[in-house]
Amino acid sequence: MQQSSLHSARKLPLPVRTALEQLLGRALNDNEAISVRAYQPHEAPAMEEQAAIAEELRHYFAGIDERATDIPDIEQEEILDEAIRSVRPGYKPIR
Repeated sequence: MQQSSLHSARKLPLPVRTALEQLLGRALNDNEAISVRAYQPHEAPAMEEQAAIAEELRHYFAGIDERATDIPDIEQEEILDEAIRSVRPGYKPIR
């Protein structure tokens, strides 16, 4: 079972904040939010299962590549850059 919570650094009791700063190796800013998640680790899938999943992914992405053959390479790069910037606003492509 997975549980998670979100806490404001500003509202943390000093001993908790100090412990988190030690774990992070840096001071927390008051405007930061801290996410804490606890979960039960599990064994990695068997090698056969990993291979089957990898093959499914190769097949899936091959289908995507097939449908994108009529899109010019430069336009594909622009689409990827836009998608990356939507989750990482400071992203700058290296070309």
